Amino acid sequence: MAEKKKSTAAGHCRQEPPPPAVLLFIVYSNAVDEEITEIVKKHAGGYTKFSGVFGEGNREPHLGSHIWPSMNNCMMVATNARQKCDLADEVLYLKEKFPGVGISVFITKLDELM
Repeated sequence: MAEKKKSTAAGHCRQEPPPPAVLLFIVYSNAVDEEITEIVKKHAGGYTKFSGVFGEGNREPHLGSHIWPSMNNCMMVATNARQKCDLADEVLYLKEKFPGVGISVFITKLDELM
């Protein structure tokens, strides 16, 4: 009979607490996709990207329709507090550089990252 390997995640709650982690959820116009991707790659180890996202906010709707043809993208980035500041600062600079383009950053604490 083959011996079962123990999961390294099984004992994660008994280990030392990890450093504080945060989740950034960046919602932005498809027009600045390359710039946002470059910033995230520079300041974070990885990301999850959602392309072609529809929505309405403080600016014109992004619905991918004939009337409202533009679309948004979103990125989820899990990182530590120090990297969060560097990443968010650069994204906010981009927002100032392109004032007519929708860019929003939502930040929340992560209780756990497995």
